[in-house]
Amino acid sequence: MIKKARCVPSRVHILRAMKRRVRPNHDKYQDFLNELGRKEAGIFGEQSLDYYLKLLPETKHPYFIFHGLRLPFRDTFFQMDTLILFSNFFLVLEVKYFKGTLYFDPKNYQILQEVEENPLKVYQDPILQASNQCSKLQSWLRTKQFPEVPCEKLAVLTNPKVITKVLSSPSEVDRYVIKSPALSPKVKTLLKRHYSQPLDKKLIKKLIKQLLKDHTPDKSSPIPQYGVLPSDIMTGVLCPSCIDIEIMKRIHGTWECSNCGGKYEDAHRAALVDYALLISPFITMRELKRFLGIENRVTITRLLKNLNIEFVGGTKSRTYNLTPLLTKT
Repeated sequence: MIKKARCVPSRVHILRAMKRRVRPNHDKYQDFLNELGRKEAGIFGEQSLDYYLKLLPETKHPYFIFHGLRLPFRDTFFQMDTLILFSNFFLVLEVKYFKGTLYFDPKNYQILQEVEENPLKVYQDPILQASNQCSKLQSWLRTKQFPEVPCEKLAVLTNPKVITKVLSSPSEVDRYVIKSPALSPKVKTLLKRHYSQPLDKKLIKKLIKQLLKDHTPDKSSPIPQYGVLPSDIMTGVLCPSCIDIEIMKRIHGTWECSNCGGKYEDAHRAALVDYALLISPFITMRELKRFLGIENRVTITRLLKNLNIEFVGGTKSRTYNLTPLLTKT
């Protein structure tokens, strides 16, 4: 049973908006594109695991799945790709979508990635990452005065074409690193290992409630990190069909693209979402005219009304709240 569904982090939504709107000549343009690429590969890898999670063995007692759970640890937080609470143990899944050939080197706490003729890349050992998450989860349990619950860990490789090689500690790699199709048989082995009395149902219910209560989404923004200013952000309603950036015009009640000929009724919605993500969730009529490229106040008012956008303040100081649009992204 899924207790916390997977969702796209707000940081990724902002990075995607930056890709659409930030001028390509920005100094950090390629840097944030690289971050977006890494994060989207991670999201794809986690999503591809869903099929194999549905193939987990049936158990006498129900188990509970949490995706992207982010919990407090001392003065910071830790996040688990997927956490499964079985009847008497936790299972932390560190999900990786790597391409090419991976060289596992747990002795030196690293893996090396080789992709075609590109230089070797070094990453932190996912076994160590999962171990750290288990340790932090145990600390969280103690902080919340829960009894100790055993914690198992697995590093799951979701790219079926990835090649794995071992440089050190082969037994450790064999025990903790699997590819997605091996998840179900590996879980069967773990279930046999943990044959002790199941946790009290009331305790499990309390655990689930506390886990969900303590989940704290990451609200960090890449905008200040990459030095993106409002002047770096392109205005206009973008054509959703064209690969290159094409600014559409409002003609006879629809948005029309002069490049592909496409016509769209509500393309302004995406533009307002980008504004809320990149500049501010509140916008004035003057800014609406500038950003949408529309001078007619009546037209803008009608478009906002159709989107159920509310305003605060009097006629001259009126500000529109775009926050409701973000809940639907």
